[in-house]
Amino acid sequence: MDDVVTPRRPRLLVALLVVLLLVVVATSLILLHDRRDAADVRDLRPADIGVPGWADDSAGRAVVAARTAATTYFTIDHRRIRADMEAMRELGTPDFVDEYDATAGALARRITDERLVLSAALPRDGTATEYLVTNRALILVSVDVTTSRAGATGTTRYRTRVGLDLVDGTWLVASLDEVA
Repeated sequence: MDDVVTPRRPRLLVALLVVLLLVVVATSLILLHDRRDAADVRDLRPADIGVPGWADDSAGRAVVAARTAATTYFTIDHRRIRADMEAMRELGTPDFVDEYDATAGALARRITDERLVLSAALPRDGTATEYLVTNRALILVSVDVTTSRAGATGTTRYRTRVGLDLVDGTWLVASLDEVA
């Protein structure tokens, strides 16, 4: 009986090795294709904030865009809520705007109902580049947000991660998340 089973084992082993070889070749081709697509993406040196002309290159413009986005996001006045929210939309990618709009209605109602005025200020040393390549950036921004309502005022510091995509030469907000 072992003689009957023995010829099948080499065929099964050969078939298994052929399938494994095809998987390795397919994976290699996919990785090679991805590498070619990413050839124009390269790491960039973060902006050296404070040095004359620091905002003139792509890295500096990314930091300026992130700081502008964080300030705009946290500056909302119940008396001009639509204009404030439109200013944020203008800074974003279409996907970001869709995500922002999904929550904007509830936020607008709360700001209006409670008659809130939020104003953002950036600490002098409150920005850091977390990730920066040719067309994508993640910038950490600290924001001091002062909230005013009917005689009461309080300030809270938020840390935000602003994701940016370079679209037609302009850094646009792709994501904005609070960092714990």
